[in-house]
Amino acid sequence: MLAITEGSQLSIWDLRVKENGGCVHGISGSVGDILYSATVSSNGYVATGGADCTVTIYDPRRWCAISGWLNCSKYEITGLTFSSVDPNYIYVQGVDYEVLCGQWKESKKAFSFRGDSNWLGFSK
Repeated sequence: MLAITEGSQLSIWDLRVKENGGCVHGISGSVGDILYSATVSSNGYVATGGADCTVTIYDPRRWCAISGWLNCSKYEITGLTFSSVDPNYIYVQGVDYEVLCGQWKESKKAFSFRGDSNWLGFSK
């Protein structure tokens, strides 16, 4: 599964599917709320984040939002990745050089740290 952000839309691709070039689903967000990042957890959940400073978690079996961590970042979210140790935790990168980690189900921050320069991306 490949998750791609396109403006305010999340597109889910499965390259094993021939129809629609492999695009299996699209989810539209609020107009004007641009999505900058998407990631897929080890258990299949899809997370998005962007201009609205909110992490939204989707269940691809039902194609609906199952959780929203509102305003978890002070500024726009530019990077996301689920923890490889516990997929109930997600790392969130903000445009303000901050990375925070927290439980997305409970919208609870565990810890955060800040860098000295503009980070363009991160990976685990």
